[in-house]
Amino acid sequence: MEQDTLKKVIDLMSLMLNIPVNKIRPFTSLRDDLLLDTIDVMLLVAALESKFDVYLSPEEAESIQTVQDITLLLQKNAVAA
Repeated sequence: MEQDTLKKVIDLMSLMLNIPVNKIRPFTSLRDDLLLDTIDVMLLVAALESKFDVYLSPEEAESIQTVQDITLLLQKNAVAA
């Protein structure tokens, strides 16, 4: 399931950010590698929450640094729901 979620996250990020899929990896930093600012990250998180039908707490959202962080939090909250 983790690989499916990761692929979906990467595909959605690629579409939303207009970045080629092959440039997004699990340990890609949202801020350093993709040059997203805080608002960009929050908008990305909100879109992914909507797509995956999960809710991340503000603390969880603020802790996100990499694509893998998003994937793990989405999976954790999907299971908890």
